[in-house]
Amino acid sequence: MSAEFLRSEREPVLDHCGIVAACALRADIKLFQPGLEALKALQTRGQDGAGFGAITFAGATFWHKGEGMLGDVFPSSVQQDFSARAARMWVFQVRYGTNGNFSAKNVQPLLGSHAHSRDPFIVAHNGQFSGEVHEVDDGTSDTYRFTQELAESPGSTWETRIISVLEKKRGAWSLAIATPEGMFLARDPYGFRPLVYGWLWHGESRQRVAVAASETRALEQMGIRDFTEVMPGQLLHITENVVAVPYRCNRAQPASCIFETVYIHDEESRAHIARGDPFKINESPTTYELRQRCGKILAFEAPLTAKDVDFVVGIPGTGIAGGRAFAGALRLPYKQVITDRVPQQNPRTFLTADIASIHELAVGHFAFDAGDIAGQRIVIVDDSIVRGNIQRAVIALLRKYGALAVHSRSLSPPIDKGCHLGINTRTHEELIAHRYGGNVEKIRQAIGADSLAYLSSRGLREALTGNPENCQFCMGCMVGHKPPIDRFGNVIYERK
Repeated sequence: MSAEFLRSEREPVLDHCGIVAACALRADIKLFQPGLEALKALQTRGQDGAGFGAITFAGATFWHKGEGMLGDVFPSSVQQDFSARAARMWVFQVRYGTNGNFSAKNVQPLLGSHAHSRDPFIVAHNGQFSGEVHEVDDGTSDTYRFTQELAESPGSTWETRIISVLEKKRGAWSLAIATPEGMFLARDPYGFRPLVYGWLWHGESRQRVAVAASETRALEQMGIRDFTEVMPGQLLHITENVVAVPYRCNRAQPASCIFETVYIHDEESRAHIARGDPFKINESPTTYELRQRCGKILAFEAPLTAKDVDFVVGIPGTGIAGGRAFAGALRLPYKQVITDRVPQQNPRTFLTADIASIHELAVGHFAFDAGDIAGQRIVIVDDSIVRGNIQRAVIALLRKYGALAVHSRSLSPPIDKGCHLGINTRTHEELIAHRYGGNVEKIRQAIGADSLAYLSSRGLREALTGNPENCQFCMGCMVGHKPPIDRFGNVIYERK
């Protein structure tokens, strides 16, 4: 399958962006290759474009960006060129555009120069700024416009410049901004999007290096095992130490995007949860562990017995952990009768809205153990049901191979709305829960299952935090919920 095909088939729900940023404290370092390896752990967060930018202690800059996947943007010849270079600041990003066209000028990170001081700076942004109205839609992204505003911002220091721009902003943002005064990290007051950092020892230069990323998995890729979270509404300045900068952005009750952990995070990354302590992230469950918890709770909420089914199978990649837990909780056999022919690709990306080609694509991507399927009653488990094509195709193929019954279970609630806070939904009409008004029976009929059940929103919150009443999440994309703010940044409701 081509990269273009995979990109188009990932819709309607695109992830958003992945950030890796590093700041050396005392001397320029060679960090291109480690940074690129960390970025590879975030590839599924963005397949629209990728790039990096660097600033040396002397103020020189170099960068490379392009549209497409990491392998397209950074072939071996490019890697060889930049691996030998050293710099103080390194900023990497993979991008899915949630605002602005899929064009080269919107590929991040973005490099700017301050209008008065002429200082170079680099911006990487994950999220979506709200409430921006322009007379002419020139196709530029919200991050591109933020960079322009920062270049014109008043103030003699980068702290005052960044604050002057951010205090006018609404919406969702996790930002890494490299400047001659050091690295700045910022999150919006709700903490919609994640941002964490840690420290590594750079043996060649014998100095500590601060590294920030969208997920802990990227930091682990660089050898970091101890993480600290940038807190909602916080602006951190990294130089010799980490300094929290006074930041008068309006405070809000945290609303971590729950879809981050359900759908986007790498299985080894720590869950995206609102916390009062930035070091508590080290105690959070991984996405793999979350899916196990979801499977156990779903078994309680929507049980099946050996009288109903013969075994459970998880959809490869995203459903196996939850499927095994679901089966274990109900003491049902588990058999991996579906395997992934293309393990390096994300299995949720391959199906198409073209119904006529679904079966061909499923056969090409998944392998089915026909001998263990014929005459059996099967439960399939996956992390989510977004458009419904994966479920519909897999169920049809299981029946083709002789399954007597196929039941479907989802480890998250139904998704029926788009997102204006950093996840790009092409059209909400393509979300199966929206098309059928959240009616589970109609969705069941549409995908061809003998029964269908979703994990409840209470069950998902319990899996994440142990408390089904925890309201420190944004669940605005899910049936029965609303986001805390609208697309213009206005408060929709106050949570208690």
